[in-house]
Amino acid sequence: MQSRPWIEEHDKMFRWYDYWIKGIDNGVMDEPAVTVHVEGSHDTSTGDQYPTKPTEYRSLYLRPRHKLSAEPELMGPAHAAPDGFYQAPLTVSDTVQVVSWSTAAFTEPTEMMGTGAAHLFAEIDQPDTNFILRLWDLAPSGQRQLITTGYLKASQRELDEERTSEGNPYHPHNRKVPVQPGVVEEYVIRLYPFSNSFQPGHQLTAELSNAEPLADEHNSLLPPDAFHLPVGRPVTHKIYRDSEHPSRLVLPFTTN
Repeated sequence: MQSRPWIEEHDKMFRWYDYWIKGIDNGVMDEPAVTVHVEGSHDTSTGDQYPTKPTEYRSLYLRPRHKLSAEPELMGPAHAAPDGFYQAPLTVSDTVQVVSWSTAAFTEPTEMMGTGAAHLFAEIDQPDTNFILRLWDLAPSGQRQLITTGYLKASQRELDEERTSEGNPYHPHNRKVPVQPGVVEEYVIRLYPFSNSFQPGHQLTAELSNAEPLADEHNSLLPPDAFHLPVGRPVTHKIYRDSEHPSRLVLPFTTN
């Protein structure tokens, strides 16, 4: 029987405590510092740092008809109309509006490991909103697995350029910068570290919303207090993805 990853990690954690607290020489410090369990392939990768494999950042661009593509959009804003969604306050409706974009089905195993980022060019009609981005591994059967998330309040969009790198933006969150309604801004959202291998026939789907759906494949498992506070006002969002506004995901593809 194959052991579960969380059992293996708990065992290693206890052995680490035995070594440092009880002084038991059990060899745990001779083992690789990082063990990564890759979703999708169920492989295990070890190394001295994370990510455990060489990676390169590649962009997947938001395109018309809710598509994600390695090729950027060629049409300008006059012809590539933005995607949009409206969110009413949850005191008015508990329906969460979601807009999504998906890749074509992968033809070969495609592995990603590390942090990521989303660069979204958006216009809103209020001084603030939430951006909640979730990436899914969508199987041909329709079943899907959440692989990572990213959260950003629009008024906290300011970046620390010295600490920001490709695929790993850094928001200092030390002041509020209100949004000017009706103006297109670039919002850079950090995606939490993840590791996933998309198998042939699977697709990567990115979902964007202002609030978190109360019940889906992932959130139905969470306690009621696990959700982010919604914005208490109606907000209309326009997501531009044309040649002048290259909205995109920047993701860590492994190279071996």
